[in-house]
Amino acid sequence: MTNEQYLIVSYFSAAGGGMLAAAITALILRSPVKKAVGKLLKGAGRIFRRVLPIWLILLVLFGFMTVSYFDCAHETYDEIVNDRQHLEQVTRIQASRMCLFLGISLLAYAFAMVILLITCPPKHDKQASPQEAARTE
Repeated sequence: MTNEQYLIVSYFSAAGGGMLAAAITALILRSPVKKAVGKLLKGAGRIFRRVLPIWLILLVLFGFMTVSYFDCAHETYDEIVNDRQHLEQVTRIQASRMCLFLGISLLAYAFAMVILLITCPPKHDKQASPQEAARTE
């Protein structure tokens, strides 16, 4: 594989891997988020649940795009393509940056969820659910 092919493959595979990680994270968190905000105001809870996948994917892609191939030693495309070690180093930096942004986005989302749960406490139904009614009998 030539360095130019490696550049193209690593670029798109890193972006695809980051988006896949964000999508899997959103899928795993779908049920806990639904349970946590399920009884909130209907509009706020629904918006909050639907924003999670988009939020994660956009921030992972943002982390991916913050890495530049250009630096002091590599100012042209030919210099970048000719240095295989630089290409591998940038790919590792991109993966690291995407993981960092995924972690930061999860923390920010959790912080926003806590704020939402504190300001809009869940509304409890006055009627007992069928399971709770069966337990009391």
